[in-house]
Amino acid sequence: MEQEQLLAALPDETLARRAQRGDATAFDELVRRHVGALYRFVVRTCPPGTDCEDIVQESLLGAWRALPEFAFRSSVRTWFYSIAAKRTADALRRRRPTADDTAFEERPAAEPGPEKRAADRDFLDALGRALGRLPFQARATWWLKEVDGMSIAEIAAVLHTTEGSVRGHLQRTRARLAEELDDYRP
Repeated sequence: MEQEQLLAALPDETLARRAQRGDATAFDELVRRHVGALYRFVVRTCPPGTDCEDIVQESLLGAWRALPEFAFRSSVRTWFYSIAAKRTADALRRRRPTADDTAFEERPAAEPGPEKRAADRDFLDALGRALGRLPFQARATWWLKEVDGMSIAEIAAVLHTTEGSVRGHLQRTRARLAEELDDYRP
């Protein structure tokens, strides 16, 4: 019990350094801290029917394997998201398109996030459909900024792109969402 409390009190970077030296319990603590947010990110950026749990599990396994090469050029959180974003994009590329690929439109908003800021269920469903029609990069950029509160620099690191590209995606996505959701303005 004392070791669990000690690990819970340590910052991510310290846990990662311990995990690099082979401390699996330190890595378990990192997983415990970040798995929920990673799962929400993957679920909200993948169409229904995608095995999001597998993507998150593959991401964390990939992080464990890559841990010896982690050079702390970004935060551990950003690094985890970067791996999950890459695995999600890979899963979307491997996915065969269907004749009626409107899966996002049928998906109701069920996860916490923007829902906390809006009470109108119709608006949330419309927002979910509008986000679902966006390409992965735009959808992921919007989600990481608006829901997970990442900085422009963190998002650029997660998505392996430039800060200018992130700003562009955010500007275009916000404008598109504002246009598509104009009927919901007070």
